[in-house]
Amino acid sequence: MNFMNDNGNIKQFQMVKFINENCTDDHVVSKISIVLRRDKIEAPYYMVTKIKLSACLDNPEKGLFHAMDMLNHHRRHNLTEEKYGEIRALADDAIGDERVKVTEKESQLQMTMLCLNDEEFFKLYEDYKELFDLIDNLVE
Repeated sequence: MNFMNDNGNIKQFQMVKFINENCTDDHVVSKISIVLRRDKIEAPYYMVTKIKLSACLDNPEKGLFHAMDMLNHHRRHNLTEEKYGEIRALADDAIGDERVKVTEKESQLQMTMLCLNDEEFFKLYEDYKELFDLIDNLVE
């Protein structure tokens, strides 16, 4: 699986999937945050994505319980009104999903997704693949 496009830009959600598929640690905790804003004068449609991955090892025989931050990735996007609308519509579809916390203020919508293991992440990835692909394909 290639999580970079031809120009070497990281397709962030494909990278997280790749790490989850190839990590042998006991469990990988994934936290994804997507913030949409529409209040800035110089960039009226704006998005920030934040992804954090932590791996945990439990090896009681050796007396080891270990957590390690593996990835802390932020990306900022200035969006067109059309792309903002597409992403916003997919984010609105997540309202009511107990795995996704959606908070909204007057000019901001935030989605937060937390997965405590690989299986949860793969299910979430499958359910929100259209949203993740749309965001990944902004950078080409």
